[in-house]
Amino acid sequence: MNINEPTQHYISAHASDDVSHLALHPSKDPQVDMPMALQQIAGRQKAKEKLPEWYAIEGILYPKKVSMEQCSSSQTAEYKASLVKGNLFADFSGGFGVDTAAFAKKFGKGYYVEPQQELCELFQHNCKVLDINNVNIVNGTMEDNLAAIEPVDMIYLDPSRRDTHGRRVVSLADCTPNLLEWKSALLDRCNILMVKMSPMIDISQTLRDLPETYAVHVVAVEGECKEVVFLLKTGNEMINGTCRDAMRRVSTTDPIETDIAIMNPTIVAVDINKNAITRVETTLETERTTPPHIATELGTYLYEPNAAVMKAGIFNALSQQFQISKLAKNTNLFTTNELRENFPGRIFRIETLLEFHPRKTAKELSQLESASIAVRNFPLTAEELRKTLKIKDGNESYLFGCTLWNGSKVILQTHKIGDE
Repeated sequence: MNINEPTQHYISAHASDDVSHLALHPSKDPQVDMPMALQQIAGRQKAKEKLPEWYAIEGILYPKKVSMEQCSSSQTAEYKASLVKGNLFADFSGGFGVDTAAFAKKFGKGYYVEPQQELCELFQHNCKVLDINNVNIVNGTMEDNLAAIEPVDMIYLDPSRRDTHGRRVVSLADCTPNLLEWKSALLDRCNILMVKMSPMIDISQTLRDLPETYAVHVVAVEGECKEVVFLLKTGNEMINGTCRDAMRRVSTTDPIETDIAIMNPTIVAVDINKNAITRVETTLETERTTPPHIATELGTYLYEPNAAVMKAGIFNALSQQFQISKLAKNTNLFTTNELRENFPGRIFRIETLLEFHPRKTAKELSQLESASIAVRNFPLTAEELRKTLKIKDGNESYLFGCTLWNGSKVILQTHKIGDE
């Protein structure tokens, strides 16, 4: 795939310009391929934030907008690649190839499988630029090529989460390919099956659908949950201390999880940010059977878990790991008198506790013009509480509507640590 010289000059000259403006005012030079130029400018602008390592390399070609939106970020691709290694892998969701490129560093050889010819050509070009020479490019679908490709150490799958009308879907059965139909065939061709799913996926239901799961990684970047990764395996091998043949009946008070056959997967909540990677890890059984510390009084500090921990739902492990007390069984906020600086989430200093009585509380906070408002285990939504208190949105203060260990409904007025 080549770009002629006039088009390349146009791309360089307008690299930082607004793409929508350029589309309305195209180049007067007939040799400039405007659709290609706009695609490259938009793609490179997106890559500056999402794929900074690729952005820094001259010669990378970028796909259409939808493929740029759907591809993994550099951080999430590198994290997934850190979980596996071996001789041979197959990425059956090739796309722009960001995940494939990351896996290629950890395996001796790999397959990139993608039904769109244009994306295959782009990746072939970019492999030369990135000096990737251990990946075979296959233009086709997983369904048509699974049996033809030799058994591999790891298969990676990122099912399409859009239906034939382009609408977003979440459940496994609605994705393409349908993993519930292809699961057995995929597991027969690999040692490990890695599946990337939407942050909206129901983890409990997915574990019911995929009882071969031995690990779930909830991955957030800079506090925003980006993807949920399921690792599956068959056989009796020990995987990270978990024996795959230890399938058993699990009975809990959660109706979704009542009496289902499932193994004991590792649950990991990871947040990748500029300064560090925070990680909370437990197992499904440990999370269920380990009671949290429940507060009996408010400490000096309030802790709000990050998006990865919230999605993973591993609050008991969080309580134990950081020795912090939960405000109530169903209130996913924590407190302690000592500052836990490495806590995976936001930390606040508690300034005032107010028993919640709508009119009285509004009057007590009448001097507060603006605040960030959140609720946990509270009878009102954040917006309803804002209207009740008649407080504008802002960061002058942070208010939490929540329920305490004794059942009382309160407003906690706090100040975010780090804002001093």
